[in-house]
Amino acid sequence: MAELITRIHDVDNGHGKIFEIMMNRPELHNAVNGGMADLFLQAWQEFRDNDDLGVAILHGAGDKSFCAGADLTALETLVNVNASESEKEQYPRTNAGPLGGSRIVQKKPVITVSQGYTYAGGLELFCHGHIRIAEKQALFSVACRRWGVPLIDGGSVYLPRLLGAGSALPLIITGQRIRAKRAYEIGLVWELTEKGKGLQRAFRMAEQILQQPVDALRADLASAIEGMHLPLEEALQREAANTYPVIESESMKKGVEDFQTGKRFWFL
Repeated sequence: MAELITRIHDVDNGHGKIFEIMMNRPELHNAVNGGMADLFLQAWQEFRDNDDLGVAILHGAGDKSFCAGADLTALETLVNVNASESEKEQYPRTNAGPLGGSRIVQKKPVITVSQGYTYAGGLELFCHGHIRIAEKQALFSVACRRWGVPLIDGGSVYLPRLLGAGSALPLIITGQRIRAKRAYEIGLVWELTEKGKGLQRAFRMAEQILQQPVDALRADLASAIEGMHLPLEEALQREAANTYPVIESESMKKGVEDFQTGKRFWFL
């Protein structure tokens, strides 16, 4: 069976489909090797480029691990350890990430779900979720600190942006393990669930996201991502650029019509 499995789920009356990505090496804590990374890159490109796919859900197979990061027994399949000086120089600009597409910035909603070990590169992948769900038994760590392996799939970028330096830097420096409750307290996790309920909650969230008008949602998400570290005036201009494309869209016209006819929707 494939080391990474993708499935597309239709949603009744939804504005798009759910794209499920499952890391499928449970016997190795879903650690990523070269073959799995290649499939990951294809999956993230498909989600980015296929307008019919509205929300992605990333999770790990089995009941023990989201992902333990890179498979260090197959490191040479993830990084060219014999790269030339020219290849090393080009690498930051041209490589999509050792774990497969981890340097692609997604501007449609991504939900990540952890049910267990979320270590090293697995923690980096978890941070790519715009909404991050964890079952109460999940554990999180920059565990690669123990082996001298760097964060090169977004960890040193996303952790400070998500948590602020006060919480991110101790995690990065120490590699300390934290439980789901602590991860929730510092903002690494948006919502906690009981054991076995995380994926169910993710699908429920995705279904509800796809019930809402799509153009404003995507425009707001892109504005938030792109404007996060712009100077204030530039960020406001970036947001303002959404005005006419969205108000002229069919989804906003339909949304205003729904409001005027008394229809209401609250995310649960």
